[in-house]
Formats: sequence, structure tokens, C-alpha cells
Amino acid sequence: MSFEVDTTPDAGVQQLVHDGPDKRKRKKTMLLARERALASLVFEDASQDITADEDDGVEMDGSEEGEEGEEGVLGVERSAQHGQGEEQGEGEGEEAGDAEGPSRARSKSSLAMFTPAWVDDDDATVSVDVMAGSSRLRKLRRTEKERKLQGADYGARLRQQFESTQPKLAWASLPARKKTHAHDGVAAEGGSGDDGRDDDEQADASLLRSTMHVLGRAVSLPSGELSMKRMADVNVEEPSKAVVQALSWHPNGQLALTAGYDKTLRLFRVGGSSNVKVQSVHMPKIVVNSAAFTADGAQVIACGKGRDWAVFDLHAGKVELVPGVMGRSENGFEQVLPSADGKHLALVTSSGALLLVSAKTKQLVGTLQSAGSKWGCQSAAFSPDGSILYASGQGGQVQVWDVARRCCVHTWRDQGGLRVAALATSNDGNLLATGADSGAVNLYEVASLFRSASPKPLKEFLNVRTAITELAFNPASEVLCFASKYTKASLRMAHIASRRVFANWPTAKTPLNYVQCCAFSPNSGFVSLGNDKGKALLYRINHYERA
Repeated sequence: MSFEVDTTPDAGVQQLVHDGPDKRKRKKTMLLARERALASLVFEDASQDITADEDDGVEMDGSEEGEEGEEGVLGVERSAQHGQGEEQGEGEGEEAGDAEGPSRARSKSSLAMFTPAWVDDDDATVSVDVMAGSSRLRKLRRTEKERKLQGADYGARLRQQFESTQPKLAWASLPARKKTHAHDGVAAEGGSGDDGRDDDEQADASLLRSTMHVLGRAVSLPSGELSMKRMADVNVEEPSKAVVQALSWHPNGQLALTAGYDKTLRLFRVGGSSNVKVQSVHMPKIVVNSAAFTADGAQVIACGKGRDWAVFDLHAGKVELVPGVMGRSENGFEQVLPSADGKHLALVTSSGALLLVSAKTKQLVGTLQSAGSKWGCQSAAFSPDGSILYASGQGGQVQVWDVARRCCVHTWRDQGGLRVAALATSNDGNLLATGADSGAVNLYEVASLFRSASPKPLKEFLNVRTAITELAFNPASEVLCFASKYTKASLRMAHIASRRVFANWPTAKTPLNYVQCCAFSPNSGFVSLGNDKGKALLYRINHYERA
């Protein structure tokens, strides 16, 4: 028996051999295109990784999806093709850096094709009547003539209104992007040189979009005129039913408290145009003379007529009555001062004693001045770091106390009058102001106080004729506010650098009435004034960018 071998080429096998590489190439191209499109939507720089590994990873993925059978028919060895793909991948990986710029541009252009979900094209055609009926949208107006708002303006003002009434939450803030910088062609922290250049470009773009000062701090407050704007009262939603005796700002600058003879402590979220009441606490046993936030803003200390004083915990929302000071039998307190370092509280009693109390335990640390003597304390003020406590008494004497050692390290005499009724220190620690019973306000340099028992003031302000009862520097140490509660509209603002009082404010029409207390916001943008009408007036100092 004989056999014949047919050597004629099989057309089907030939076609499969010729079409195999083309088919894999087309499939690989399609997969690359899909993955590039997906990566451009999710990651800005993912396309460069796909480009670098296109002959390695994608070749293997394609072989797993149905090409294994073709390799069995054709007898193609996987390891040989895989090795060839690695060599090609290495060669193309060297060129990936050159293609990185165009791939990044393509990814950014792909992102630009999509519109955020919160952008609606119909907003441009919408018109909202803010005066319709008894709508609460009237507060969105900026002028009385404004009646209708276009969609974009309406959305922007609603967003601004929301931000002014709601606190800024730290957990909702996005983490800062970690920047990379290239040095000598090597990218820091594993980043590429182009990433560093992109970060620099973004920084330049943000700088051009901002109106903030580029070099150093803002221009100093001008001495000619004080630009002020009347805002809604701090307690406009719930005015006090008696004299406002105490005003204080929370360290975050968004919360303010008012208290007074109506035995009620009120907290307000201050936005300027609208100030929302957060909480009010009635304390039946305390007729409040003084109240202040602690340095960390976690508590409010309030004291007044009566032996008890109160601690209000903002986190727990509870008030704790402290039954006097252990070891002392006081009938009332005139002033409470938390130190800036958060360690101590200074209490000025109605009998003229000056007590140093632990801020943590609320227990007596020491009695710095005893009651009833000629050194009876009238007012006190901590230095900015809390290490020094200034205390005034009869005869114009001012004592300087070392808080840590609880001893008097110096005594000097103020030349303003027979009694120093008010004291204040500047935030930079360089200045001290005294207010006398004659109405004179003296400005001293702190360094000069320790050189003499009768230091000469830098400036003496004689604009008020009755006893000074309120004295405060703004946090920027550029403005000194002093007032007397015994005369109507008896308040002045002094420019520290020029040693002059602003002549343009307050005016004869400024509704100050009898000013009882004064407080500046932490960024100096707001000043609030409590008066005998139960109002906490609020004014915006336009020079400062942040309120």
C-alpha cells in the first residue's frame, strides 16, 4: 500500500497565519484607546503608564482573551513573543518621557469636555423675584431698588448667605496637595519633573487670580481717616433686655458673646449682614459684670454681683456654677481675665482684691492684692504671653506682677489722674495703655516702664472728660479704643503709629449712646460696642481684608 502526501498549501491556514498579527494589533489598539479614554477621565497622568507598557501588559491581556487557541494551532511559542514584547516595552519606555507632555494635554482636554453636575445651562434664563409676597429672599438684595435676580447671581448670593451663617468645618476641607519639586533632573518624593513644573504653573495661576499682598504684610492702617461701615448688630436677633456689660470674641472670629444685667449669656454667629443666634443661657444667680472666652475657646467664664461665678462649656453645652473662691468670702466680682497661655484666670473682686485662679481646676492660686487697702485693685491686664499681670489701684499706682513667682517685680505711677480705672496691653507686647478717672489716656512703651518709678508716656490723649471705663487695642496693634460710660457718645479711636485720634469717626450721628464695653474681632476687621440700650453695635473696619 502506498501513500501520497499533499504538499499543496492550505489557504485557510495561510490566511490565519497572515491575519493573526494584524488581528492582535487591531485588538491591542482598541484596548489601548479604551484604557486611555478611561484613564484620562480618572487620572491625569495614568495614560503615560499605559503608553510605557503597551507592548507588555496589553499583549498578555489579549492573548488571554481567546488567542490561546490560535497559538496552539500555529505553534507560536508564548515565551518568545513575551520576551520580544519586553524588549519593545523597554525601548518605548525610554520615549515615554517625550510623550508625557502630549498625553497630559490630551487628558486635560478630555476633562474639559465634561461639565460639573452642579452647573445648569438653564440658570442663565432664570429670573427670581426676591420681593414676591413675604419672601425671606429680600435679605439677598444689595440695594433697595433691586427686585429681580438672574440665575447666576441668585445662586452666588444664596451660597454667600449660607457661608455667612454656617461655621467652617475642618473635616469638610480637602487635604492640601503634596507638591513635588525637581532638582537636577531627579524628582523629589518619587514624582516626575513635569509634576513639579505643573505645581509651579498652578501656583503661578493662583497668584494671578488672587488680590492678596505678595510681599510682606498689608499696608499699615492710614492715619488720616478711619473707613467704617455699620453692620447689623451682633445681637440683632435677640437684643439684651438690660445694659450690655460684656462683649467677647471667640478665637475663630465667627462667634461672639454678649452678657449683662438681664442674667443671660447669648452666643451669636457673626457674618456681618446677618448674625444668627446660636444659644442663650439664663443664669438666675449671676448679674453679669464681666464675661470672656478662654484662650482655647472651649469655655466662657462669667462673673458679676454675688459670690457665685459660672463656667459655660461650649462643647458640652452645660453651665457649671462655681460657689465662690475657696478660702475667700467675696460678695461679688467686677472683672474676669483669662490669660493668653490658658493657665490662669485673674479675678478683680468688688472689695478690691486681685485673685489668681487656676484655669483648669478653678482653685485659688494666690491673692496678689488684698481687699480694702490703699492698693485696692481697680483693673488688671495680662501681657500677651501671660507671664506678666499689670494691676492698678488708688493713687495712680500700677503694679507689675510676675505670674509664675506670684510676686510684685515693679511699681510705677501713672500721671493721668488720682486713680487708674482701666488698663490694656497691645498684642505685640510693646505698648501699655492706662485710663484715668480724669478721662486722660496715657500710652506707654513697655520697655520704659521698668526703668523708672514715674515713666513718661509716649502720648497723652485728653479727648474724654469723664473717667475711662473701657480700653482696648485691636489685635493688629494699630488702633486704641477708649470710652467712658458716664457720658453719651464718649468714645474715640486713636491711631497708634501717628499718636492721633481719628477725626472722622465717630460722628455726631453715630448711634453710640452710653458705651459700656468694646471688643475687636481676632482679625481686627470688626469692632463691637455694647451700650445701655441692650444693643451690641457692629462696625466693619474696611482697611482689614479679613473680618
